[in-house]
Parts: sequence; structure tokens; C-alpha cells
Amino acid sequence: MKKSLFFLLAALVICSCRGPVGPEGPQGPKGDGMNWKIVDLDITQWDYSNYTDNNYYFAKYEVPALTNFVFTDGNVNGYILLKENGETIQHSLPYVLHKYEIDGNGDPIYYTETIDFVYGVGWVQIEVRDSDFAYESDASIVPNAMSFRVVMTY
Repeated sequence: MKKSLFFLLAALVICSCRGPVGPEGPQGPKGDGMNWKIVDLDITQWDYSNYTDNNYYFAKYEVPALTNFVFTDGNVNGYILLKENGETIQHSLPYVLHKYEIDGNGDPIYYTETIDFVYGVGWVQIEVRDSDFAYESDASIVPNAMSFRVVMTY
């Protein structure tokens, strides 16, 4: 008897939760949707800077889609495009690698390569810095060609 009463009450509770479908909610305000713009950059030529003894290579591009609105109210992300196992992958910037080269005496020279980007209204600059934590006055390690993607959401 107790089991029958329990199932009857359970059925009433479940059935009582159903009702007519309510009216559709109001339409959201216009302009609150997500917009995005993707800019791909292939860099084959690098400029060199030793501004205030901070040596680095860079490539600066005009990006008209990076408006004041995107700069102040949007989001800008940078990626380096790499080939791994025959497929292209994206790695977010900054991208930090620990490398070495062999000098004229056959000794390794260890250094860290950091690839990053900076931006402002209307432009993006990709930067490559090599550091062995010692001041080097020459531009001896020139970066290879690289591909990048800049994604703006607003």
C-alpha cells in the first residue's frame, strides 16, 4: 500500500510540473553580436632595431581593420603559424624557443628566441628577440620567413 501511494504521489508531482509553453522572450538589442576579422601576414623581410640597446627584428604592417573601437573595446590575439607533421598549426604569441648554434670553434651558443607582437590603432608589429642575456651589438641571427595570424574580435 505504501509503495502504491508513493508512486501515485510521484506521478502527481511529475505531471504537475508540466504546463503550457510560455510566450517567446523579447528580441535582444541590435549590435550586441560578435564580429571578427582575421588578417594573415607572411613575413619574408625583417627590419632591425637596436633602440636603447634592445636589439630585435621586426616587421610592421598597416591593418585598417584595427580601428579605435577594436583597440579600446575589442580583443586582438596574435598567432604564429607552424608546420608540424605536415599540417599547419597555430601557436599563440608570445612564442618562446630555446635554441643553439655552433660557433666557429665548434662550441654551442645557447640563446632564447621570443616571438611576440604589439599593436596600435591601424597597425600590428611582429617582433623577434634573441637573447643570451649578454649585449650583442650586431644583427647576426636574422629570422627566417614566418607566417602569422592576427585575430580581432569586437
